[in-house]
This record gives sequence, structure tokens and C-alpha cells, in this order.
Amino acid sequence: MKFRYIEVIRIDYYHYGKGAGRMYCPKCGRETESGGRFCQWCGADTRVAPPKAVLRKRVGDISTEQYAGLGRRIGSGLIDILFLILFDMIAVGVISVISAFLQRPCPFSESIVMLYQYYRHVPRTDAYGNVITAALPSQIVFSAGVLFLFIPWIYFAWLESSRNQATLGKLVARIAVTDMQGSRITFARGTLRFFAMSLSFLTLCVGFIIPAFTRYKQGLHDIIAGTLMFRQNP
Repeated sequence: MKFRYIEVIRIDYYHYGKGAGRMYCPKCGRETESGGRFCQWCGADTRVAPPKAVLRKRVGDISTEQYAGLGRRIGSGLIDILFLILFDMIAVGVISVISAFLQRPCPFSESIVMLYQYYRHVPRTDAYGNVITAALPSQIVFSAGVLFLFIPWIYFAWLESSRNQATLGKLVARIAVTDMQGSRITFARGTLRFFAMSLSFLTLCVGFIIPAFTRYKQGLHDIIAGTLMFRQNP
């Protein structure tokens, strides 16, 4: 959603003379005597009123004066994490049931079994009972990639570049993601913002805390991706 502004300018005159004793009529635009009250050509009132200020009116659902603070960011992030965990659990359950019905091995179920075997210090086996000696089995790599990388990437990048400009957590917290011009971001920019979050994690989550200290309340990933987060109007 773009930030649109309507500028209303009210000025009771059109021209000033460049030198002393010169003035232009606000009606006909012709030069007239500066000492007279009325134009000597058309008779219009030539008294000059002081210029009025430019009035700016905000149009849209996002406030450009209120950046999303740290509290709203943390709240929306927790909601998004809980939703993704719930979604992953449901997805794994549905895929496991379908795989069992089709009598096919499910990589997600296998990964759970392998992790259980690892912590129980028993030999890891696949769906066919074969012992797995690899330090990081392909089933675990695939499952982790889908559940903790692919799904969150699509979730954040797609929803933040959508019409609502917000994930479910951000909708609840009433905040929206924009570019530096206040426009809706692209999927590519949303992708950059998502993967830049990894740097915020690598800095022991300091990148998520710095919005409390930056001018535009940007996190490290916002600075890298060139994005802003605004509070939505009620």
C-alpha cells in the first residue's frame, strides 16, 4: 500500500514584485502601485495576506508518524512462531497419515524416530530397518530444511509482500512492513529481509533489539533489506 498525500495550498496572492514599490495584482497579474488598496487596472483588492501553511492530509491505513516499537515487534514475532509450530505439527501429522495410507516412508516421521534413537543412544534405522551410520541423515536434513527454512521463508516473504503487508502476528499487532518510501515491498525484498534475520540470530539476537535505539526503529534485517515497520491506524 502506498502512502499517498494530498497537499492543499491556499495562498491569497500570486506574485510579489522583485523590487521595492512594485506589486502584482492577484487577479489580473498586472503590475500596479504598491501603495494603493485596489488594482489600477481591474479594481481588485490588492492587500496581501500572509501565506498560509501547506496542509498535509494522510490517506490510507498506515500511519507514517508512528513506527512499530520493540514491544509490538516481539509480540508479533511470538505469535508468528506459535503459528508456524502449530502449522508444522499439523502438516507433519497429515503427511504421516497419508504416507501410512499409501504405505510409503515419511521423511518427517523417520526424522522424529532417528532423533529419538540418537538421544536414546541406540542404532539409527530407516523405515526398512537398515542401520544408518551417517552423522546427519538425509531425512533429517530434508525435514529441517522444509519445516524450519522453506515454510517460514514462504510465510514471511509472501505475507509481508501481500496486500496486507503483514504476517498473521503483525496483523494482530497492527503493524505493516514497507520499503523506505512507504510502499508495499516485493517478494524479493521480503526474501532478503527473511534471510537477513539469520544475521540477527548470529548476533545473539542483538539485531532484534536494536529497534529500541535506531532512529526509524529498524532491526538489523530491516536495515539490510531497506524496510520499515509502521503501526496501522485503528
